[in-house]
Amino acid sequence: MPSTRAVFLDVGWTMAYPRASMWEIFADLCRDAGVPATAEGCEEMVRALWRAAAEHAEERFRDGAEYSDSDAEFAAMFEQLGRVIFSQLGVDGDHAALARRFLDRFWSDANWAVFPEVHEALRALRGRGVRVGVLSNAPSNLPLFLDRLGIAPLVDFVVVSAVEGVRKPDRRIFAAALDRAGVDPEAALHVGDMYLEDIVGGRGAGLRTLLIERGARALFPSFRESEGRALAAETIVNDLEQVIERL
Repeated sequence: MPSTRAVFLDVGWTMAYPRASMWEIFADLCRDAGVPATAEGCEEMVRALWRAAAEHAEERFRDGAEYSDSDAEFAAMFEQLGRVIFSQLGVDGDHAALARRFLDRFWSDANWAVFPEVHEALRALRGRGVRVGVLSNAPSNLPLFLDRLGIAPLVDFVVVSAVEGVRKPDRRIFAAALDRAGVDPEAALHVGDMYLEDIVGGRGAGLRTLLIERGARALFPSFRESEGRALAAETIVNDLEQVIERL
């Protein structure tokens, strides 16, 4: 196996997590509108829809689908998610406005924290001479966000979907990261928390991949992303210290 010369890392639920989860915020907004809701209920509803569409999404990727992105598309994704939750739970009112309130609370500096081992792990990776890059589906303000989290000084480059105009699992965004790192695919490792975007997408671009599962701090804390995926145990990690062990 070629030595690892570059490691690409996702951000959300890989290096950082929201103090108030998506599901907690959606449930709060529903209750504010007078509709009883729980974070667990919102999570379960969306997860069921997510998994129902997963097989079709993977087929589309393998058939050559391309995935564009921009700040507007990033916001629209959450607006669509909000409409699903609010309509399913019978929330009255302007669902688009409620979704914007969600995004203001969710994607705010104050709501995000870095996992405990991240800063030291990034230093350790670079200390080994590995090029470390951020590769994330995120809006164009992610570099400022990373700076406030103390991550920006510890990585060599940042590749952001809204800036590149393409998002994971599109092979083109992985190609952009490889170009920044100056390495061939077989010398790069990508780490992320989503099966299609990070694992299927990364492998499709020729990279080795690791799926990170953060338990109670995962996107879907009540469900394991690896469940039913037939992934080898050595391709699943729980933190960045385990990533270093895999190198």
